[in-house]
Amino acid sequence: MFSALTTGIVCAATMLGVSYALNRWLAGRPLVIDVYPMLLYGSAVFCLAIIMEVVVNTAYTLLVGEKLWAYHVYPRHDRNVSLLAPLIWFAYGIHLYFADQGLSRRLPAGFKGDRARALITGLDAPLVFEVTGNLVFLALLGDYYAYYLPDDLWHLTSLRVIPLYMLSIYIGLRILRWCAARPRHWGLPLGFYGAGLLFLFSG
Repeated sequence: MFSALTTGIVCAATMLGVSYALNRWLAGRPLVIDVYPMLLYGSAVFCLAIIMEVVVNTAYTLLVGEKLWAYHVYPRHDRNVSLLAPLIWFAYGIHLYFADQGLSRRLPAGFKGDRARALITGLDAPLVFEVTGNLVFLALLGDYYAYYLPDDLWHLTSLRVIPLYMLSIYIGLRILRWCAARPRHWGLPLGFYGAGLLFLFSG
């Protein structure tokens, strides 16, 4: 069996490799690797995602009486987030940076706004990356990364998260677009990453 950290590294590396190859194919050319926006995407997604995980899962628990998910690997904040988030969510943010380039070449003009991207990403995140990530952890570690209490998709993810993800992603995209339009300043990605670490270790 792999260690949890090694499994997380394998999962993140697999995510990035597949994302780059797929989006390069969609774009029909090598992707642009601009370090500043790439790291801004990664750090902002990491920070915003873990905050939204706590907010969404806590609100869902209050309304429904049970959690949507519980992290099994390095859990924090009442099992709503994982200490691997700086790695996994950061990698997912870079995937979104790649996807911006791939999808911009393929999507019709009417599907390039943040609402359409939130719809697409709201399906992509749970149905592709969460399922794949959990399968990697089950194969290498023998346990779920995040165990979904609803059993509609074998606890790998749940259809119930999709509308919640779409709303959260839309909010996150609006924040990210605003930040990307500001003059470049390394304080932004560093600030997001630092704030994410503070939040992660505060609970």
